[in-house]
Amino acid sequence: MDPIRTLVDSGSSQNFIDITFAQKHKIPLIELTSPRTVIAIDGKEIKDKIWYKATLNLNIEGRDFGQTFFAMPLGDTPLILGLPWLTEANPNICWRDFSLSYHEEEHFTGKMGQELELPPEIEDFQDVFSEELFKQLPEHQPYDCTIEFKEGSELPKPAKVYPMSPAESKAMKEYLDKELADRKIEPSHSPVASPCFFAKKAGGGLRLVVDYRKINEITVNDQFPIPLQADFLEKIKDAKIFSKLDLKSG
Repeated sequence: MDPIRTLVDSGSSQNFIDITFAQKHKIPLIELTSPRTVIAIDGKEIKDKIWYKATLNLNIEGRDFGQTFFAMPLGDTPLILGLPWLTEANPNICWRDFSLSYHEEEHFTGKMGQELELPPEIEDFQDVFSEELFKQLPEHQPYDCTIEFKEGSELPKPAKVYPMSPAESKAMKEYLDKELADRKIEPSHSPVASPCFFAKKAGGGLRLVVDYRKINEITVNDQFPIPLQADFLEKIKDAKIFSKLDLKSG
């Protein structure tokens, strides 16, 4: 078969082939046991369901790949290469000339690590780093934080769920399963619900964001003076050990 133009789509969770193109070139189609639906970028379900798939062997810029493609009408686009191919190939894409190349394989030699003794300054705090202790919420204390609402304010109505892509829906399920298993969250019966969405991290991956704007509008803010920077510097001038706030661990 002659080379064909292909769309590379990092937002597509699967590879797709135009069903008319497949039939024209007599590509064997495998019937699915049950039809699959496609969710568009706006979160809405596409009318056409997927009934067939095909397995193709491709040669892309000198490398061979075996990939599964789901067949559906794609108009004038014969193939869409989505995340399955991108994950396997991990290509370099130049957006200036729309060229594609591959990373050169790097080889590393591993060495046996050296076990270091725990510094005496933190021996008494070993339980702070316990994985089991981290997988549970601390006991209630007299100084538990509370959220005070403005007097007479009406609780916001439960917001609609924001649409998510299949990848985001999968990430949400994995997040909830993990946090529930670690007992960091529990099922809520609150009359108020705030919607969630995902923001892309700079280094890759997704960060969960909860939209608390409606709650913040009726929340009484804690007012307290900001300490002077000079006072902070005076307190730590003789310190030798420093740490920073670990947001992931709370």
